[in-house]
Amino acid sequence: MGYFIPQSAINNLKNYKYQSEDHSLISQYVLGPFWRKTATIFPRNMAPNLITLSGFAFILINDITVLYYDPTLTQSSPTWTFYSYALGLFLYQTFDACDGLHARRIGQSGPLGELFDHCIDSINTTLSMLPFCSAFKMGYTWLFPLLQFGLLLNFYLSTWEEYYTQKLYLSSFSGPVEGILSITILFLLKGLFGFEIPWHLPLIQLGTITVEFVCFIYILVGIAIAFNVYTSIKNVQSYYDNHTTSDPTNTNNSAIIQNQQVGLVPFIGFYVSIMLLILVDQRIINLPFILMSGLIIAFMVGRIIVAHLTLQPFPTMGLVSYIPLFQLGLYKILISYYKLDSNLVIMMLTGCGFGLALGIHAMFINEVIYEFTTYLDVYALSIKHPKNV
Repeated sequence: MGYFIPQSAINNLKNYKYQSEDHSLISQYVLGPFWRKTATIFPRNMAPNLITLSGFAFILINDITVLYYDPTLTQSSPTWTFYSYALGLFLYQTFDACDGLHARRIGQSGPLGELFDHCIDSINTTLSMLPFCSAFKMGYTWLFPLLQFGLLLNFYLSTWEEYYTQKLYLSSFSGPVEGILSITILFLLKGLFGFEIPWHLPLIQLGTITVEFVCFIYILVGIAIAFNVYTSIKNVQSYYDNHTTSDPTNTNNSAIIQNQQVGLVPFIGFYVSIMLLILVDQRIINLPFILMSGLIIAFMVGRIIVAHLTLQPFPTMGLVSYIPLFQLGLYKILISYYKLDSNLVIMMLTGCGFGLALGIHAMFINEVIYEFTTYLDVYALSIKHPKNV
């Protein structure tokens, strides 16, 4: 057994049972029928995880396009790129929805599929931001990590919620459905109207400050994230209210509530260190820094999913979570004591941080996939034991 999954825990995979609750009207009545029909297109000998990975490829194509035409996220890109971003994101959403439907259709659903799906989604949460930030010409400003914080908080809490309730909830406005659909529409609008319209269409004049349409978009994104955060916390609280005694003095109740709150500490602690690093020098916000942050949260989320599937205790902060603090300390030492050029230090710290986060996350993925496939006697990207369903 490896570091992340002890022998006693891997045996709990046999108790796996997928549970979900979908409150989205769009996924139930609009996209749902489309997804169910599309899922039948995939051949029965195609592994569900391969569908997940294929969907992720559309996001990578979008990112490569962004980095080619707009590496600084402040330049103008050809009109066709925004239609491409819309198509790629929509196809990712479709494939992400169809992998589970296809798995159940051919009798191949299981814990490996849920692990694979969540790990891909956790990485995509950051990567899918690049086309969005390019469309709004956001650049590598403080808005980028702020937006990333909101999206990753939403994803982290959704996983935290699933761990404590043993059920995946999709609210009436969720990121995988309405969120992706909204961004897809924004890309189409960008392709149709260009940058100035409607993003910089004046809405309100407050003295010398002009409130533009893009501000309205930011507010809507913030409201949607806040709604999902509130829903996740409420669902966890309601779950334990229904599964424990109603006596408020009961020590077991207090312990459970405290354990729930402890589950938020790793994310909060990590982002406090991220914000401290940005406050020291905002120039540290670059592509490697953004990718590093996304990979570390993806690693945290992956550990939560593994703990959920193998019935392990909620994972605490690992060494990878302290990378920003190490960077902060090295930044101060190298600049204040050794008097090195700040640009060189930033490039070195963000590059090394990204490389370290990528390496640790890759080791984690490699180990858990090996452990899961070995125990379940399955392949990750092909079907080892076909079933007649």
